Amino acid sequence: MKNIVKGRWRVAVALGAVAALGLSGCSLNEDNASSGSGSGNGSVLRIGTTTDVSNFNPLQSLSKTDSWILNAMYPHLLRIDENAKKAPELAKEYKYEDGGKTAVFTLRDDFKWTDGKPVVAEDVKFSAEMIMKYKLGNVAAKLTWVESIEAPDATTVKFKLSQPYAPFAEGVGFWMSIVPKHVFESAGDLSKFPNDSNWVGAGPFVLDSMTKGQRYVMKRNENYPLAPGGKAAVSQVEYRVYPDVNTMMLALRNGDIDMMGTPVPVSAAKTFENDSKIKLEKVGALGFAHLTYNMNNKHLAKQEVRQALSMSVDTKAIISSVLQGDAQQMAGPISPIFADYDNTEIQPYAYDPDGAKAKLTAAGYRDGNGDGFFDGLTIGVACDQSNANITRVVQLFRESAAKAGIKLENQCVERNTFLTRTKNGEYDIDATQWGVFDNPMDQLRSTYLSSNPGGINYNLLKSDEMDKLINDAAGTTDPEAFKVKIKNIDKVVHEQAYLTPLYVENFQFAYNASKFTGFVASPSDLLGMVTAYSLAQVTPVK
Repeated sequence: MKNIVKGRWRVAVALGAVAALGLSGCSLNEDNASSGSGSGNGSVLRIGTTTDVSNFNPLQSLSKTDSWILNAMYPHLLRIDENAKKAPELAKEYKYEDGGKTAVFTLRDDFKWTDGKPVVAEDVKFSAEMIMKYKLGNVAAKLTWVESIEAPDATTVKFKLSQPYAPFAEGVGFWMSIVPKHVFESAGDLSKFPNDSNWVGAGPFVLDSMTKGQRYVMKRNENYPLAPGGKAAVSQVEYRVYPDVNTMMLALRNGDIDMMGTPVPVSAAKTFENDSKIKLEKVGALGFAHLTYNMNNKHLAKQEVRQALSMSVDTKAIISSVLQGDAQQMAGPISPIFADYDNTEIQPYAYDPDGAKAKLTAAGYRDGNGDGFFDGLTIGVACDQSNANITRVVQLFRESAAKAGIKLENQCVERNTFLTRTKNGEYDIDATQWGVFDNPMDQLRSTYLSSNPGGINYNLLKSDEMDKLINDAAGTTDPEAFKVKIKNIDKVVHEQAYLTPLYVENFQFAYNASKFTGFVASPSDLLGMVTAYSLAQVTPVK
């Protein structure tokens, strides 16, 4: 681990987080509090969201739309900038010591909670320890190798690891919300703490009130050091709930909201072209659309069935009709954006309904009554009905699978119901889109490690082979050997067809440019233009 022992601030691009092992350290001390023109004249920014907040506890929430509000309240050590690079947020810098077995974060000293108390290292230590204790959210898996955490002073946090893990600091730094110890410690079991009132935050905004099904009103934190002038220029952010994206688009056009939190469907983007006040920002994606198969389903537990389903998806037609061609097809679970780790030797399963039929017949399935479908092979496909693209994907998948003799049932439901069913494993096939993967190692551990605590192993996969491959790769510090092992896992997942990757798309976000400017777009629909940093940079148009 010679390469990471003395590095200070690592500017690791998302498509090469682990490759940062070989980079020389440099300091990035962004200072955004020195200048700016924040008016502070009491303007209100109204943002469209698709659903209510399902969980106000940022340590365990996994919902994209929850994060739009919670991330504006609770700081993270690091953020991803508009170029997909890790940038300082609460932490000014980090470094590794002890041959890579100790990650040391140095915090800013000018963050404050909205009750006036400073944000200190003990808050970071407490947040991480509670995640580990109660196995909360997807961060729990990233803390697997933490043996102890120290806070020797107010601005220093040391994570002692059982072994070097290259993407540790960036993964934990980006994903972990920091909560106020003096508020949360009295709640007891944080896995049961709703945190649904009396909010205390340290982001640019904090929740003030909510009306379920209608709106969430956030007031400005009067001390936010990453905003020009030391506080956000807008005094209030109001999220308004529009379960239907078409209704949200109409609300933007009519002036009822000022921006859409959710991306504009490609097929609908052109409707804004003749509206001079609406502007569209296009960003790339660090996540991808996919079909995940529940291994607890007796049919989906069979490799032949999963492969047949992969052969029944006409992904090229989906990209053409749903995304107007503005997306890239994927083969394995590693996005092409991680160019060093994407196994380009594997190819997507070709759309081949006759081949899928032959595979299922060889596996013992029959069409006894001649209705065109294999007997007993009826499978549900769950999705979030507020995602217009994925809903359309499910429709096309059902039609193409029918040609292979596979009967699929559309089980798209309201978003929070979908999230609950996903969390509880109550689905056969999960059609959805990852928000952000900031490095391939964390991705594979989160999605396929059977011992993954609190993660997103939506396959419910329990495979000794995968566990061994993932743990072996995670402990590999030689960059070239690491790449080989990631590519091999990519191949195994593809051969097993644990999921059918579909596409990586570009996103377009719409806002009223006649009223507000200064948004900072980040790559993904999870982040978009509603990150804490972005909202803190927004200024009203004078």
